[in-house]
Amino acid sequence: MDNTQHRLITVTLNPVLDITGEVSKVIPNEKNYVEDERRYPGGNGINVARILNRLDAHCLATGFLGGSIGSELLHLMQTEKLPLKFFPIEDNSRMGITISSVETNQQTRFSFSGPVITDEEFKVLETFLLETSNESIIILGGSFPREVSQEKVSLLFQKLKREGHRCIVDVPGKYLREMTKAKPFLIKPNLIEFQELVNLKVDSIDEVIKAASELKKDVELICISSVEGGALLISKNEIWFGSIPKIKVKTTVGAGDSMVAGMSYMINKSSSIDVKEILRWGLAAACATLITTGTELGHQDKILEFLPQINLKKI
Repeated sequence: MDNTQHRLITVTLNPVLDITGEVSKVIPNEKNYVEDERRYPGGNGINVARILNRLDAHCLATGFLGGSIGSELLHLMQTEKLPLKFFPIEDNSRMGITISSVETNQQTRFSFSGPVITDEEFKVLETFLLETSNESIIILGGSFPREVSQEKVSLLFQKLKREGHRCIVDVPGKYLREMTKAKPFLIKPNLIEFQELVNLKVDSIDEVIKAASELKKDVELICISSVEGGALLISKNEIWFGSIPKIKVKTTVGAGDSMVAGMSYMINKSSSIDVKEILRWGLAAACATLITTGTELGHQDKILEFLPQINLKKI
């Protein structure tokens, strides 16, 4: 698949085969029999691509795949008809396990560290991305594999920005400070990750806005979720707070990725930066995923259904 044909590209450095299931009750030190086993392609960037694909956006998913797990991931993504360009690695891709308790409706999640990526393997992906000729939106999602340093990824995204691409970053909090050196277009930490980024214990809307003031010099849009029951989207000139309607939450897995996908969709769709509508699409996509089970993620009809139900307020 030619990367020059796509305005939206998701990058998943550490994909995961998500295996989900249910038990009636989690009993420690006993064999727990799992029912309703399901398998999905996962990793933040892949999840973003899955939602964008369901919104009929022109999106390409890329990253690394290896071993038998990588082969299964490839098959699952092909089944969903995702446009793909993944690069092979010697090591095996990772698994993640999510078990839901029917009794408590709580989830237990196990996430493995994943493969080692060599310098040569990373260079192949780097070259591919840097050869993207059109002004794309490049979305980096998820954790970094072993042997892939934060500095290496940050330098790559600095190069991509210089080439005219808009970069969106949704990575764990421990990577965020280094990644802001690449001056991405959008970052989306949750409140805990944001606290780690700014090295401050902030909780209220006002405190978060004040703490984000320095970041606005380098980042066009800053979205912080889980703030006073909603999410903030901060730009250089506007601040919006949004919250979702009352729903029955079945899973939180992939909700943040879905939010990134919804915002990316609106950023790509509009010729101007409409902060209010970007936040609306992000929260609607998150809602659609919250009402699904396992790591199924939301679907277009539900995203569209939730759009008018999102509560938005200008700060």
